[in-house]
Amino acid sequence: MQLNDPVPWREAAQAFWMWLFEHQAELDALRGPDDVFWDELLLRLQALDEGLWFEVSSAEVSPRELVITAQGDVDLFDKVETLVALASPLTGWLVIALKPPLGFDFGIRYQGIELQPAELWFQPLLDEDAPHMLGLRIAVPGFIPEMEEEFDNGVLIVLDTALGERAAATEVELLEVCELPAHPPEEGFFPLPELLGYLAWRQQQTLLGFGGQARH
Repeated sequence: MQLNDPVPWREAAQAFWMWLFEHQAELDALRGPDDVFWDELLLRLQALDEGLWFEVSSAEVSPRELVITAQGDVDLFDKVETLVALASPLTGWLVIALKPPLGFDFGIRYQGIELQPAELWFQPLLDEDAPHMLGLRIAVPGFIPEMEEEFDNGVLIVLDTALGERAAATEVELLEVCELPAHPPEEGFFPLPELLGYLAWRQQQTLLGFGGQARH
């Protein structure tokens, strides 16, 4: 059951962390979704809000990370940050609010689709009537129109991982996916790893009052 009143919700959040503190041995042994404790932890977390999820880092890395995520739901970002602020200390663990940015040096496989960010390109989609809004057209080698939804979701995961959950959800308003053209730069595309720099440049232009026009 979700709790909307701030006081009972905070008390429930504190009870969640106390429960996890008491079950740290199970948390320390957690490896992946096949573990029984994974389902129990998710059930307890989603008792606070059904939109909350978690990720854990590899057991080979110390300290390990427990990431509380809203899966890009901006309306839950404040709740995630409040929940993490209430966390009890867990020895050997860092509790993180929202997926952090990891950059573009990785690859994923989603629904049979291999996506390597270093091989993707982006084209800014800008609207003069709404310069604060940014859309992206992502060009993907081997794009299959009949699998557009799968490619869209895969690219969303790439952006979420690379930019971090907050930036991916708040700085990109629209996403399109297309086949990679023969000569991407001539079509106004940039290598996807340059997106972080583009976003930083765009924020600077906005602060200076120049709007969000495309960089040349």
